[in-house]
Amino acid sequence: MTAPPPSVERLREALIVNRCGVDGPLTSDAAATRVAEVAMSRAAGGPIALPTRDAGVAALELDSRLGALGAHLLHPDDPDWHDRLPGAAVGVTSCAVAVAATGTLAMVAGPGCPRATSLVPAAHICIVRVADVVDELADAIARFAAGPLPSAVSWVGGPSRTSDLEMRTTFGVHGPKTVDVVIFSADSADSAGTLAE
Repeated sequence: MTAPPPSVERLREALIVNRCGVDGPLTSDAAATRVAEVAMSRAAGGPIALPTRDAGVAALELDSRLGALGAHLLHPDDPDWHDRLPGAAVGVTSCAVAVAATGTLAMVAGPGCPRATSLVPAAHICIVRVADVVDELADAIARFAAGPLPSAVSWVGGPSRTSDLEMRTTFGVHGPKTVDVVIFSADSADSAGTLAE
């Protein structure tokens, strides 16, 4: 694999400052292996929520890879998705754009890719394709403006945190306690971060 662009190293540094776990950039196969390892470790036997129309998840074949490891998988088209999602230990998504300057991940929502996958489980694992890393927030906005807009975009800057209680920072009150990011380099045929057709 060739050396990643400077924006990827800048993204890694910003994600670490934001208290995210970061791996990569890796090859597609190594990234899939790493996502599966982290998901199984974080889940500790609990359910893992996977979107059904997330091209990044599909590109790394995470459904079959996690299934082969005996993971208890939960999908948005399962009839009891809404009832069982609050008990999911891990949510796995890709992102449409990652902003290097701030370490911010932008997840799009749409059919088969509910926002709740990255917001409700105690742990979120986000897959980032090197080609989807931009330098600044303005670059991310321009990218979204250039195409059809999704139904919603969630901007994630790390684990959920609040200082409302006794002015002490507490993690995981309003969302995931942990965010792990796996960066991978894919060929142009991959379309991670966009809704699958």
